Amino acid sequence: MDPRSQGWTVDVDPSLPEVSPLLLVVKRPEDGWPVLSLDEIESRLEAIRASVNLEELRAEPAVQAYRDFYWKLGIDPTKKRPAGEALARRVLQGKPMPKINPIVDIYNLISAETRIAIGGYNLATLTSYCPDKVLRLCPATKGEHFLGIGMSDPVLLKGNQVVFMAGKLPFAIFPYRDGYQTKINGDDKAVLFALEDVPGLPEGLLEYTAELLLASFGYD
Repeated sequence: MDPRSQGWTVDVDPSLPEVSPLLLVVKRPEDGWPVLSLDEIESRLEAIRASVNLEELRAEPAVQAYRDFYWKLGIDPTKKRPAGEALARRVLQGKPMPKINPIVDIYNLISAETRIAIGGYNLATLTSYCPDKVLRLCPATKGEHFLGIGMSDPVLLKGNQVVFMAGKLPFAIFPYRDGYQTKINGDDKAVLFALEDVPGLPEGLLEYTAELLLASFGYD
């Protein structure tokens, strides 16, 4: 067990043998959650724009890995884009990054930089649904309700999605939509990050992304 997960594990359904999300628990620093300056954000966004264009982005191994995973599930990745690709595309199209709160803003930026899909969840809420700290990653149950962040009403899952479960709660559609109930609010005492692994990701990219996340929140 990775000690950075602080006891949290994922029970992956046998139908997903090559998927192994990386979990990280991050606690609020004594002086509060860090806030990126506008200058640092713009500098990092400019670095993304200077390093790749839209055509090159589509051909990147990480982007292709997530897209291939979607196609295997019967989901069109050009209509529901993996989170890392969607954020990087926003940057390359000159659109502003979404401003949510300091925690989400940091991991969204890292996701855009690395193309790794990252989910973030309020640890206290997650624990209330899953006190044994064993999450499940499994095919969705057709007809099950899911309330995503930004949705006014729950949607019915189609059964071809892959979902994260905390107890009986589907709290994320893997790897592109987090749920409302476990969302990060900005004043959280601790959060859990899930770095979404899929077959074909470049070796070491998931770990590199984890190191960027931890360093951003003051962990050596």
